[in-house]
Amino acid sequence: MAIQRSLRVLVTDDDPIQLRIAARLLRELGHSGALANNGQIALDMLERLPFDLMLLDLNMPVHDGLATLASLRNRRTRGQATPPVILVSGNDLATNWSYYRDAGASGYLVKPLDIKALEAALLQL
Repeated sequence: MAIQRSLRVLVTDDDPIQLRIAARLLRELGHSGALANNGQIALDMLERLPFDLMLLDLNMPVHDGLATLASLRNRRTRGQATPPVILVSGNDLATNWSYYRDAGASGYLVKPLDIKALEAALLQL
């Protein structure tokens, strides 16, 4: 089963190589998006532009993944629209998944990203 429309994805990661990889994989899957190198920039972008989904690195300077999730949760409680969030980490988040889900994440991927795992995560949402 394939996604029926192109998604607009906000990719947030402090590693420029990971940003380029995610952007390339999304393009290969027929999606587009924007790149942010920390959570605060991503939150600012969400104020101005609509996104269908967010790929969010867990460990970043300035505003990390958990702080960004908390800010998104606060936006939701104020009635502001927020996209679903897929956390991205170099560590497998399965052992603490309930913690991250309760924090507001909709899914997670382990770095390095691969196209099949990304496509499966997008289909689940």
